[in-house]
Amino acid sequence: MTAQGWRKRQIEGVIIKSNINQLLQPMLGRSELVDAWWDSKNKAFDMKTPEEVYQTGAEGRLRVYQYVLGSSDGYW
Repeated sequence: MTAQGWRKRQIEGVIIKSNINQLLQPMLGRSELVDAWWDSKNKAFDMKTPEEVYQTGAEGRLRVYQYVLGSSDGYW
């Protein structure tokens, strides 16, 4: 397995939606808003929804995770 393939496999095993939701919940306050966030177009993702980006694979999951993690640290 290549290094890139190994990295993607690590990402797939680590970044799951519930981890991202745990970060979103305190920022948005209600689970309904977390659900709505996943289905809302986002400039950070070229007007795609976070769900669309997340579903593209390991790199998409990483992109959504990094965005939410940065936002939780105040980079928004």
